[in-house]
Amino acid sequence: MKDNISEEDRHSALLVRDAMESAVAQLPAVHDLVPAAVTQGRRRRARARLAIAAGSVCVAGAVVAASLALAGGHDARSARPAASGTPVPHESSGPVRPEGYRSPFHRIPPLEDLELEGLTARERTQRADFQQKAARVLDELLPDSVGLVRPSYANARSYRGETANGKVFPLVFSTYYSRSGPGPGPCLKYINNTRGGCEHVTLSNGIKAMVVRLTDHPVPLLHTQIEFSYRHHHVTFRVESDPKAEVDSPVSGRELQTIVSDPRFLDLVRDAIKLPLETKKPTNKGS
Repeated sequence: MKDNISEEDRHSALLVRDAMESAVAQLPAVHDLVPAAVTQGRRRRARARLAIAAGSVCVAGAVVAASLALAGGHDARSARPAASGTPVPHESSGPVRPEGYRSPFHRIPPLEDLELEGLTARERTQRADFQQKAARVLDELLPDSVGLVRPSYANARSYRGETANGKVFPLVFSTYYSRSGPGPGPCLKYINNTRGGCEHVTLSNGIKAMVVRLTDHPVPLLHTQIEFSYRHHHVTFRVESDPKAEVDSPVSGRELQTIVSDPRFLDLVRDAIKLPLETKKPTNKGS
């Protein structure tokens, strides 16, 4: 069939074809586009896998952290009875107790009334706050054999350690103003109830103290006590025996020396001096 296209149209068609071929020539070949697309796809998948892995690590870390938090660092002190935790606000209409709150133990009601008599509401609050602090600090300083330390409800100098197996060791932390001068005094004053010995020692902080292992007649069990003078005040700290379990004090005299040499114990002494805890010398009889 004869070609009816004019010479002018043929020339225009050739120009269009040459332009299209030139444009196509500037593009990468088809076989080059495929590897680039595959590489880009692989990179996207790799980034996705990294994101998923990172998310998994975060979740796993959160699970491990939660597990450790629930475990609560079970060390040697885990055998102690637990202190009262902070209650959830909606569980009680009363005041929310701080974490580590130690429920006070009670004595004979008439005696408690006498011990609290004359104190203002503010002084009672100050005393209770101090006793909570003292119980926590003594719990940190004393060996695990004493158990969890709780304060007395009314007696400012009385605490006790309670073990998981039911033993109870009364504690006495006493400070009172003294005019007798520096030094703990002679061992002679305990001559009638000393069975485990009495000695004068110098603590690591330079304070002179007296350590005594004594008894309260007629109970033959041993208490461990240390006493010293600090800023015109006589300080006594005693860990008593458990007469029901017939067990001596679980703390040695050397352990008491280490405890009262600790700066945290002296902080308690300074706090006790500032508060209206005691106005007269207590008796040597166990609490």
